[in-house]
Amino acid sequence: MKKILLTTLIASMLIVPLGNTALAGHEEDALPVSAQDFVPGDTPAGNAAPEAMLPAVHGLILAMLNHDADEFDRTDTALAWESLYNMLSLYGELDSRCDESNGELFLLEETVRDYASALGIQLDELGPLPEELWDRINYDNASQGYILVCGETGPVQIQMDSLQNGQDGMILTGSLIYLASGEVLANFQAGLKATDSMFGFAIDTLTVNA
Repeated sequence: MKKILLTTLIASMLIVPLGNTALAGHEEDALPVSAQDFVPGDTPAGNAAPEAMLPAVHGLILAMLNHDADEFDRTDTALAWESLYNMLSLYGELDSRCDESNGELFLLEETVRDYASALGIQLDELGPLPEELWDRINYDNASQGYILVCGETGPVQIQMDSLQNGQDGMILTGSLIYLASGEVLANFQAGLKATDSMFGFAIDTLTVNA
């Protein structure tokens, strides 16, 4: 039953297609974090790791569940691109650099690079957009930016439970919660490393147990 619910929810959060445009030692407890808690462009020191990394963790978990992946593999470019799309579609409109119109977002390539860095991804190394995402995101050569459809979080919420010092960074644990019943749909553990970037951190590893 949980698997059916997960599949339905993920499908609903992968949004409607674009139109013609696309074809062109420390430990602390944390309360559930939502999109409203994330403010793009804040200095890294102004955001604790859970709040700063919400968009990256959220986008990656949805992509991993959709791909039935237990561990984040950066060499899987389809998974990496879908994670980045999820992140941008759900949180990009909160960025002051985003131009939103009629349910579509326009983000300059520089902005997309900022978001990709939170996933530990170099945009230049991702290669071309996979065909299965052409109806949701595409690159506009004239304006040197990406056009994509807005996303919706649906009836789920990322709950971040604990943050601990790890050997090579920080370990963040939490779960994906179905709001209607409070059911835990998936648990996750993310390894974070500090970076000199907009988010202040990057995902080093992430495992999901659905």
